[in-house]
Amino acid sequence: MSRIGLLVATAGALVAFTASTVIAAPAGAVNPTRPPTVSAVQWTDAHAAAGTASNQLNNISCTSASFCVAVGQQNVGTGGGTLAEVWNGKTWSVVPSADPSASTGDALVSVSCVGPSFCLAVGGSDSAPIAETWNGTAWTLATAATPTGVTSSTLTSVSCVATNVCEVLGTSVTAGTGSIFGNQWNGTALSLKTAASPPSSATTPIPVASGMSCVSSTWCLAVGVNDVQVTATAAAFSEVWNGTNWTLATVPAPGTATGTFLHSVSCAGVTFCTAVGQGTFAGPLNQNLIETWSGTSWAVTPSPDTSATLSQELTGVSCFSATTCSAVGQANAASGPSPATLALAWNGTAWSIVPNTPNNGTTQTQTTGVSCITNWACMASGWAAISGSNVPFAMSAPIARTGYRFVASDGGVFSYGAGAPFLGSMGGTPLNKPIVGMAVMPGGDGYDLVASDGGIFNYGSAQFYGSTGSIHLNQPMVGMALTADGAGYWLVASDGGIFAYGDAQFYGSTGSIKLNKPIVGMAATPDGKGYWLVASDGGIFNYGDAQFSGSAGSIALNKPVVGMAAPVTGGYYLVATDGGIFSYPTTGGPTFFGSTGSIALNKPIVGMTAVSNGYYLSGSDGGVFTYPTTNGPTFYGSTGSIALNAPIVGISG
Repeated sequence: MSRIGLLVATAGALVAFTASTVIAAPAGAVNPTRPPTVSAVQWTDAHAAAGTASNQLNNISCTSASFCVAVGQQNVGTGGGTLAEVWNGKTWSVVPSADPSASTGDALVSVSCVGPSFCLAVGGSDSAPIAETWNGTAWTLATAATPTGVTSSTLTSVSCVATNVCEVLGTSVTAGTGSIFGNQWNGTALSLKTAASPPSSATTPIPVASGMSCVSSTWCLAVGVNDVQVTATAAAFSEVWNGTNWTLATVPAPGTATGTFLHSVSCAGVTFCTAVGQGTFAGPLNQNLIETWSGTSWAVTPSPDTSATLSQELTGVSCFSATTCSAVGQANAASGPSPATLALAWNGTAWSIVPNTPNNGTTQTQTTGVSCITNWACMASGWAAISGSNVPFAMSAPIARTGYRFVASDGGVFSYGAGAPFLGSMGGTPLNKPIVGMAVMPGGDGYDLVASDGGIFNYGSAQFYGSTGSIHLNQPMVGMALTADGAGYWLVASDGGIFAYGDAQFYGSTGSIKLNKPIVGMAATPDGKGYWLVASDGGIFNYGDAQFSGSAGSIALNKPVVGMAAPVTGGYYLVATDGGIFSYPTTGGPTFFGSTGSIALNKPIVGMTAVSNGYYLSGSDGGVFTYPTTNGPTFYGSTGSIALNAPIVGISG
C-alpha cells in the first residue's frame, strides 16, 4: 500500500496523509435522465510550485476558478515543516504557513476552505495536533483541544460549511492504543467534541478518520479505517454527525476482500455521498474500493479499475451532484513502487477510467486529493518523485458538460448536446404569465424556469424552494440565478427587487432605488456568495462578494443591454440586443472573443451563457452564435430555422 491514508510514526510523530473534500450540493432525489459526460475528463499538469526541498501536497480545497489551497509538508523524511500553496487561477505559489516548531516533523494533512478569505487546515507534529486558519493573506495557528492524559494526538480531517462552522476529527494515542476524538471550530476557537471510535479485534488498534464531508452544521459524514497498523485485516468505518453526536455507520466490504481502507468522502447532500479507498485481497494486488451512501446505508459500487498487473488505490474524491464525481489515486506495479496517476469519473450510473492523466514527466506520481468546482473544473494535488526527492504535483481538468438549452416564453425547452438532456418543459401548458428565464443545475441534471410573476417550474434534480407566484409584485420578474451548490436561487424584478429562496442569501437590492433604466438580468458569483444586477443601459449593481469591475452605464449604446454572464474565471460580460459584448474588468478581465454587433441579425439577441472556452449568444429565434469562432465552444444546433410557438427568451449552458 502507499502511505496515503496511513498514520505514520516518524520520531514519535503521528502524521496522516489523507484526502478530504467538501463540495455541498442539494439533497434529494435526482431525475433518472442524466447528462452522460458531466465530469472531469481531460486532466493536464497544473504545475504546482516546487519549493526548495523534498516537498509533497497531501490535500486540496477549491472554492472558485481562481482560488485553491493545497497543504502538505516540507523536507519529507527529514523532519521538516508544514507546506501550503495557493492557486490564483493561473499559477501556484508557496505561501508561508504557521509552523509550530522548526525542529519537529510538522505536516498538514487536510484543509477545507469556504472562500478566499477563510480556510482551516489540520495535521500533526511529533506528538501534538496542528490547526491553522487562513484569512486571505496569512496563516495563523489555532490551539486544538485534545483529550486529557493522552500520549500523542493528531488531527486527520476537517470540513467547513461556514467561517464559523467546521468539524474536525483526529486520533489520540495512549499506551499504544488509539481512539477518535473531535474538535469543533466556532469562528474563533476549537473545542473538544466526543467522537465514535470503531470496534477492532486488534489488541492495540489505532483508528484514523481520514476523510470528512459536511453539508450543513447539523450533518457530516466521516470515513476511515479501524487500525492503520495492519493491512490484511483492517476494516473501513464511517460515522455520521447530527449536530450533536457522532454515530457509527456500518461499511460493507467486497465479498473477497480481507481488509478495507477508506481515505476520502464527498457528499452532494445527505442522500448521496461517495467514499473511496482500497481493498486488500489474498493475492499480491490490491484494488480500488468505492462505496456509495444512500442516506441510510453504504453499498459497494463497482470500480472499473481491477487489474491483473497493478495494485490500485483511490485517495481523493469530489462530488458536486449525484451525477458528477471525480476520483483520483494511483496504480502501482506488483513488483515494486512505481505509482502512476489514476483518475475516474462518475456520471450518475457508472464509474469510468479517465485516460492519459499527467505524470509530471516522471514514472512515479501520486495524487492525494481532489476538489471540483461547479461549472468549472477539478484540481488534484499530490507529489512526483524526481531524482530521489518529492516534488509537489497538481493537475486540473475542465468539467465537460457539453451542450446548452433554450427556453421560450411559453416555457418550451429546446436541448442540444449530450450534456444538456431534455428533462421537461411547460410548452403546451397554459401559464399565468410568460417565462422570462431559466437556470441550470451545476451538474446539468436539472433546471428551473421562472415566469414574470415569479412562478417557478423545476425539472430533473432542481428542487422547488419557493416562489412569488402568489405575491403582488411591484414590478415583474426578469430573471433568476442559482447558488453555487444548486440548493437555492435568487429571483430579480425589473426594479431590482431580490427574492431569495433555499440556501440563497439576501445581500441587497435596488428595490428602493430610483433607477435610470430597468434591471434586465442578474448573475451570481462563482462561489454563490454574491450577485450582480444589470440594467438595460449597462449599469451594474453589485452585492455580497461580487466586485464592481466596470459598467456601460455612461456609454451611449447602440442597443440596450439584455443580459449578463459571469465566467468562473472572474469578472462579467454584458450583452446587448444587437449582440454587442462588453467585458469587465477591461484590463485583466474576461476575454472578448467576438460579437454580432456589426452583423445584420434576423432576430435580436436575448441572452448569453459563458463556458470554459468562450460564450454562446442566442437570438429570440433560437439562432446561436459561438465565440471564439475558432477553437471555441462547440455548436450543437439551434431553432433558427424552426417555426416557434413563442420566442426564445434565454439560453443556459
